[in-house]
Amino acid sequence: MDLSAAEFRLLKVFLEHARQVLSRDQLMDLTKGREALPFDRSIDNQISRLRKKIEKDPKNPTLIKTVWGGGYMFTEELTIV
Repeated sequence: MDLSAAEFRLLKVFLEHARQVLSRDQLMDLTKGREALPFDRSIDNQISRLRKKIEKDPKNPTLIKTVWGGGYMFTEELTIV
């Protein structure tokens, strides 16, 4: 599957922090090295695009969950052998 550089960085952060709730600010800092502005929705847009590529049903995601009041969480923990 083809991922943009931003989508790849976001997926990498999710894999490195599997099963941890990450706020928009944390995701911005970990992917772009800066804090999110108060109305910056770029992370939400990137997550939406990434869900369309990796989820079986992007409207009912199982891999990248929204945690209301907290942020987002990658639900799977991968073990590299």
